[in-house]
Amino acid sequence: MPDRYLISFDTAHLSHEVVDVLVIGTGVAGLTAAITAARKGAETLVVNKAELLESNTAYAKGGIAAVMGRNDTVDSHVQDTLVAGDGLCDEAAVRAIVGASAHAIEFVRSCGAKFDLAPDGELDLGREGGHTHHRILHAGGDATGAEMARALLAAAQKESLLRAYRNAFVLDLLTDGGVCVGAIMVRHNEPHVVFARTTILCSGGAGQLYRESSNPAVATADGHAMAIRAGCAMRDMEMVQFHPTLLYVAGLDRRLITEALRGHGAYLRNSAGQRFMVGQHELAELAPRDVVSRAINRELRKTGDAAAFLDVTHLNPAELRRKFPSFMEACDEADIDVTHSWVPVRPGPHYMIGGVQAGVRGETGLPGLLAAGEATSSGLHGANRLASNSLLEGLVCGELAGLDAAARGSFSSKPPRIAHERPMRSTRRVDIQDLTNSVKGAMWRYMGVEREERGMQELLRQLRGWQRMVHEQERRFPSEWQLENMLVTGMAMAESALARRESRGVHFRTDCPERVPAMAQQHTMYRHGTPVTLA
Repeated sequence: MPDRYLISFDTAHLSHEVVDVLVIGTGVAGLTAAITAARKGAETLVVNKAELLESNTAYAKGGIAAVMGRNDTVDSHVQDTLVAGDGLCDEAAVRAIVGASAHAIEFVRSCGAKFDLAPDGELDLGREGGHTHHRILHAGGDATGAEMARALLAAAQKESLLRAYRNAFVLDLLTDGGVCVGAIMVRHNEPHVVFARTTILCSGGAGQLYRESSNPAVATADGHAMAIRAGCAMRDMEMVQFHPTLLYVAGLDRRLITEALRGHGAYLRNSAGQRFMVGQHELAELAPRDVVSRAINRELRKTGDAAAFLDVTHLNPAELRRKFPSFMEACDEADIDVTHSWVPVRPGPHYMIGGVQAGVRGETGLPGLLAAGEATSSGLHGANRLASNSLLEGLVCGELAGLDAAARGSFSSKPPRIAHERPMRSTRRVDIQDLTNSVKGAMWRYMGVEREERGMQELLRQLRGWQRMVHEQERRFPSEWQLENMLVTGMAMAESALARRESRGVHFRTDCPERVPAMAQQHTMYRHGTPVTLA
């Protein structure tokens, strides 16, 4: 069982500062929340564990969904989201977020984001799997996230009441008397405390818990773990969306290949050249992501191959370079000539649907803490995220959280003294990198695209054993803190997956392959130290 805090400390002996609003994370949700709070007069600090532009947002290759087309409607977008969510969406949350989509686009464009335009000068609206209308905005073809991150950071740097710390590793949320009063972090290799009237958790995803992932190295579920240690309710932690097409070349990053490429006409083939999606689903390569991911896994088991293949040899290379520059750049780096060769791909974790239970305005069950973005379960995505809804969620919920945080005012009392002593039971050092790789491998094996009870029980056994090893050690480095966060979050995910004895959305159990109708709108609820419940 993890300690309340990752390190021993006494705030009376640490450097500290007091702000109105502390924002953890500089993705779309975090930067939007920070900009909004500062513009409303709150002294705001935003912190990130790496460079300020390093987040899942910056790596998003798809687009952002918004009701902007003449023939599109909020009702249509809501319905598409509910269908994708497979019975677990909160319809009120869906309607609130989708209904604010046009305003969200106006906000990010006012920050300087430039989206692709059609020849007539209007927004070039695309269509992706699950959407019944053209409503996907892109920037730079397949670099939407990077453009939004650039624009938001530039806007943030213009706000006089907003400061930013880079390379500041937030260890834990600080609580006093059941209220979140800020966070403890390591900055310049020293512990540092930030007391805040309101803390907004926008720490992103958990893809690095797995061996293969589209997420950057920073996505180690730190926010999920610190929320668990602080006693927050975590919802639907079994729900992880896997993207079917990650570039799979030994020695290179597992870079995401947008599904828009399949929408443009790319084929999926096995090593024998067969288009294995044909006949498996009426939409073939454009079937939902979870369907395609499971089909690729089955094909790899059948053929014994390490990867499936994306075939674009029949497509115009000049048009590919214009529409999908990031894809072509990745192929160039891998020495793949797409005019003659197929591109090796396999599924990998892409988006963490489960997280801190939070309302659309960021409200959590922990006073003083708001949360937005991928670290949360807001009710928008349900059991399966509709393509391009995540950047929209970050903008809408980030702005609402920033507004509410600013309205809460300043720290009204003397900062409390908080101390914690973490006992060290062993001086034996463990191989952190080896143990981290073991966690990633076990998560991929037992909590991947397909799961079953025996495997998840074995995963829990392994995770608990590794946590006992880690728990006995003194931890001084980010790699050690990240490993413990991965273990804490991985156990929450496995326990939640065991409790959902059905297959729904991205959660597919080979031992319970059917939906259980009575479990629609039944969420798994995980809280540290208590059994998972369905509510």
